[in-house]
Formats: sequence, structure tokens, C-alpha cells
Amino acid sequence: MRTMLRRMLQGSGPCLDSPALLRVLARQGTLRLLALRLLRVKFTPLILPRLRALQAPLNQRARLFTEAISLINVGGTFKTTGENRTRLADAAILRLAQGFAAPRILEVGASDGSASLFLSRELPTTATLILSDAHPEFFTRRLGPIQLILTSDGTLLGVKLPLLYLHMPLSARWATAGCQRLHTLNPVLAEASTPSDIIPFNIFADVLPAKAHIIKCANVLNRAYFSDAEIHAAVANLTQSLVSGGHLVISHNNARYADEEAFIVLRRANATLELTEERNGHEALALFQERAACAS
Repeated sequence: MRTMLRRMLQGSGPCLDSPALLRVLARQGTLRLLALRLLRVKFTPLILPRLRALQAPLNQRARLFTEAISLINVGGTFKTTGENRTRLADAAILRLAQGFAAPRILEVGASDGSASLFLSRELPTTATLILSDAHPEFFTRRLGPIQLILTSDGTLLGVKLPLLYLHMPLSARWATAGCQRLHTLNPVLAEASTPSDIIPFNIFADVLPAKAHIIKCANVLNRAYFSDAEIHAAVANLTQSLVSGGHLVISHNNARYADEEAFIVLRRANATLELTEERNGHEALALFQERAACAS
């Protein structure tokens, strides 16, 4: 009960969902810290359609959209993203993709897709890039002066009052039929139409109907979010979406790594995974070194 109350209080605060305010905070380091940390200013998915409708150049709308997405709290985690965050992992994926005639690449935890821009531009035309996320969209339902904000499966995320957001990390669900859909695909990708959407994908349960040659999992499988057992469970499930000989690339951005990024490459050999490459000592590396030792 105390944990839930603490999460509610931490996730709640004054909220305008104003593109103008977001623009100011995106430019000001000290003011941003004051507003977001001390005053607990919040942004919700309700700002996303407002950013799409801005009369501004595409690159400005795209940057603000990514900024807003990165500030949205979903179940105690943030959909933090940004262009060129995973440049080391992306370079490895482009190298690995050369081994397949028509590679299918699945990215899980894609957020708004902005971290996939480099791949979408550099992959060969024969490649298919599939973006997925546990929360690829949000919904909103208006009830008089308030608006309910729901996750993609209808779970209540929070309640937006005129000047206040109340975070509600509850298990209550609402039907999404008749609700307004709030798309999370970044405008720069939406207007390019490639990829055209972000599909729902649960790393612990879902399996692709047509298997991928490469799966990119960036800033998801780390110990800030999951236990070692949960990381193993997610990897075991993701393996089912890989062809034999396919690769799982696990990346993590953090200032403690050289280049502020570390990654692991695991290759599927029948039903098992083998560690084939690593860079900068990803925090979960030992889990897969142990697995490789046991397998040998």
C-alpha cells in the first residue's frame, strides 16, 4: 500500500501539457531541473496530438515529440528515447544484416521510434524493420471536466484534471472502444511512412508469427527494470521469435560505459543461444557468459 501511494505521489503533479512549456524546458537545463524535479511538473500522452498539429518544421516537431515521450511515466518506467542513442548496436545490426538476403529486424521497446531512425535510413531496401513496444499507443476518455488516460490494453494510467495530473498505477481497466487513440509514432517516421506504425509486443509472452533474423532490444533488459531471472525469461521468450542462426542484440545506454553504450550479441543455434560479441561490459553480460560456459 505504501509503495503504491509513493508511486502515485511521485507520478502526480501540476500539468499543462503545453507544447510551449515543453519547448522552453527542452532548452533550459537549470529551469528543466527545477520544473521536473522540484515542482514535479508532468506531461501526459495528451500532449502528443498537440505536437503533431504544431505549425513548425518537421525536425522541430520530431524533437519535441521525442522530448514529450521521454517524460511519460508508464508503470513506474519512462519511455526514454532519442535519435542516435544506440549507434554502436545499430552498427552491429547493419553488419549482421549483411548475412541475410532479406533481413527482418524486430525492435522491442521502440518507444516513439526515434532511436530507430538511423536503422530505417541505412538498412538495405530488401530489409523489413518492425517497431514494437509494450505500450505502442494510449487512449483517452473524457468524463466531464476530467480525462482518463489509458494504456494500450485499457489499463488506467492516470487522470488529467484542468491543471493537475493524478498518476493512478492501478489494475483497473476500461474498454477502449470509442476512446480517442493517441499515437506514439514520431512524426518524422509517420510522415515517411516507413515504418508506418508501432505494434504491441510483450517481451515475456508474445512471439512473432513470422520470425525475425535480428531482434534489437535497447534500454529494456537491464537491472533497473528487471531481476536476473526476469531477464533470462525475457530472452528465452524472445528466442522463439528468432530464426535459427538469427541474432539478439541487447543494448544499454548509461554514462558509466565507455561511449555511453554497451551491447551484447547472442546467436540462436537451434534452441540455444551463444554469446558471439560484446562491447563495453553490459551489466547483464555475466548472465550470458555463465550460460555459454554451461552450454559448452
